[in-house]
Amino acid sequence: MRMIDRNFEIETTAARRPVPTFLARVRTAVFGFFRAWRNHRMVNRLNELDDHQLLDMGLRRSDVHAVRAASFFSDAGLHLTLASRERARRHLRAGRLD
Repeated sequence: MRMIDRNFEIETTAARRPVPTFLARVRTAVFGFFRAWRNHRMVNRLNELDDHQLLDMGLRRSDVHAVRAASFFSDAGLHLTLASRERARRHLRAGRLD
């Protein structure tokens, strides 16, 4: 069998992704809602910490307030992670550890 003959044996339907069913779309939406709800619960718990505890995580109170003011479905964890990393990067450049 030559290589050209082998190419014709490949099934093209296996390469396509199945179209999500209505139930799969609903499940994805429900999981997204619960993920956003859980993230906002965690942000509310972060708001209960004092400033020194937040600073240990690389956050400031203004970061937590900014996330609380954002829309419900925004990714709170991503925003806080980026804020913490950016603050750490600035402190390393400045040569300070506060």
